[in-house]
Amino acid sequence: MERRVNYVYVIKQLELGLRPRFVELCAAEGMSAAQYTALTVLERRPGITSSELARRSFVRAQTMAITLEPLLSADLIRRERDPENGRRMLLFLTETGAAAIERLANPLAELEEQLVTGFTAAERSQFAELLRRSSHSLAEAAARDRSEDSETPASEVS
Repeated sequence: MERRVNYVYVIKQLELGLRPRFVELCAAEGMSAAQYTALTVLERRPGITSSELARRSFVRAQTMAITLEPLLSADLIRRERDPENGRRMLLFLTETGAAAIERLANPLAELEEQLVTGFTAAERSQFAELLRRSSHSLAEAAARDRSEDSETPASEVS
């Protein structure tokens, strides 16, 4: 009988090897991994709310609020009132924030290179695509679960 691959275990082992190095690189630039993640999300999606940033950074809104304060104080990000809804505040990366991301670009590229050393170009491309597809599959499953939970009548919720 063929032995089943334990993907969760393999991914956790990968994370245990990768995360400490990632955290160390971020710390060398004076930021946490969560702060770096927030900066890179804002680089790709300028003008989102703190709540949206929290979702895209995989943290709770309360955690994001704590993460943002040092970034605001260091002028790495800025808040602007939403012109379409004056109660909403939108977040943007500043030039200082973009420079912080840029300073980490080479060290992170070296770390990523270590991750795929020994892969052919085709394998690197396939690896990235499979990771994206796995992430997408999990996001779809979570959305379905939330949808099903919201459809459950109150009388069935214990």
